[in-house]
Amino acid sequence: MTFALLLVSAHAMASGQTIATADQAADRAAEVTQSHHLSSNRTQCLMFDVSDEKRYFVVGVHEKHTPECGGDPATAPVLFFLKIRKRDGYVVTNQRDGEHFAPLAPKP
Repeated sequence: MTFALLLVSAHAMASGQTIATADQAADRAAEVTQSHHLSSNRTQCLMFDVSDEKRYFVVGVHEKHTPECGGDPATAPVLFFLKIRKRDGYVVTNQRDGEHFAPLAPKP
């Protein structure tokens, strides 16, 4: 029973859609950040820096400092990273501790 719950939980983190471009990865990162409440910042106050790896995209989620968002416009601190698997949009993040990547927690 526990294995079945883990399997269902892991599958729920995948979008089921291929993520083929950096723009798609940034869109997926924005959606996941908002839907899983990974940041208290509004989406328009975040930047998504995408790096293309062989089987996945790594997305750095940064604060975006503007007059509307606040903060020092000369900086864009990284908040956390997401790894998005290309074949199905599965996401893991290091948002919890800044070091270890783990699956997303179920949506609140």
